[in-house]
Amino acid sequence: MNEACPRRTEAGIVAVLCLIIGLMGFDQVGFNILMTFIKPDLHLSNTQVGLLVSAYWVGFTASTYATSLLAETTGKRKLFLLITLLLFSFCSITPSYAHSFLPLLSARAAMGLLAGPMLPIAQSIIALESSSERRGINMGLVGNMGGTILGLFVAPLLLVKLATTYGWRTGFLVIPAPGLLSASLLALFVREPRSRMNTNATPPQAGRLAEVLGFRNVYLCALLCVCYLAYGNIGSTFLPMFYVNVKQFTAHEMSFMMGPVLGMSFALFSVLLPAASDRVGRRPVMVLAALLGILFPLVVIYFTGSILVLAVLVGISSALEATSSIFTATIPSETVPPRSISTAMGLVIAVGTIGGGFVGPAVAGLSADHWGLRTALILQAGCAAAAALAAAGLRETAPRKVHDPTAELASAQ
Repeated sequence: MNEACPRRTEAGIVAVLCLIIGLMGFDQVGFNILMTFIKPDLHLSNTQVGLLVSAYWVGFTASTYATSLLAETTGKRKLFLLITLLLFSFCSITPSYAHSFLPLLSARAAMGLLAGPMLPIAQSIIALESSSERRGINMGLVGNMGGTILGLFVAPLLLVKLATTYGWRTGFLVIPAPGLLSASLLALFVREPRSRMNTNATPPQAGRLAEVLGFRNVYLCALLCVCYLAYGNIGSTFLPMFYVNVKQFTAHEMSFMMGPVLGMSFALFSVLLPAASDRVGRRPVMVLAALLGILFPLVVIYFTGSILVLAVLVGISSALEATSSIFTATIPSETVPPRSISTAMGLVIAVGTIGGGFVGPAVAGLSADHWGLRTALILQAGCAAAAALAAAGLRETAPRKVHDPTAELASAQ
């Protein structure tokens, strides 16, 4: 931790960044929740639904790596995050003006373009400002807690209520006010982090990319990100429709399963899993969460009992969704030199969004049109199985499990 950053300041930074990433999660999950209303109104096919999600991640990919690298090179992480947040907040209302597929596609691509830099820049700030013994839990809170509260607790309940009462377009008018509040808090209470490295020794952009590509963990974290994003996007896109169209749940039962059930589970796991990874290691936590993730879609497909029992089973098996901060932020930040943290995070997320954000939902949408919604959830289970295999190959980076981190960095290349 930067010596000038006391524990109370560290907690304040975490809280502000949690809110910012929470708004990004609200937009991502909220769009999928509203899709149960948008699809029949605009007469969309499952393939078009998948392409809408893919378009978001195409924009996300286009901006996440380049902008993160630029912010790191200039040393203006806070400024880039502030500008991005303001643009994100103002543009969040654009989908409400769409009356056909193509304008909605363009609006979602633009939102992905603006959301792309937010997570890697926020996590790089946390990596530089956190103490080593709290890095995992702080990154877990920023990466998961805000998105869990706003995306999984607030979004389903609020947006279903708005959509059923006033129409789905009103759901896109929610973000600007809290977005401007978050921007104000960021400007007032988060300082520009100071790197702990000698800036004269910092390599150019091409050198940083070559540097991070010398670590096996970077490749495996990118593969984990592909599996994770495909898993999460397939689930969040097609689960609401599966609940309503196949299991014949009401809109409020669907919002209960997608909101409080997953929200409580993610809130718990997003604290427990990063904290556990600080103690027992990153690799075993990732393997266990991925194995549980295989059960999640299978339980939804095949369980035929009461909705309350289904809720318990879904909550227990949804651990994988709470691990993103471990492989997109914590492991890369503990693997590469501090000067290249944002580069590594941006690269991992960019690769993940290409394979998992773009290809995953598009393939699932085509499969659902040809073989039914059940097929999309089976593909989701396959993504979790692939994630378990990738996690098993990680080199351990948790400070408590690696006695000599400097030697570990050298041997990992």
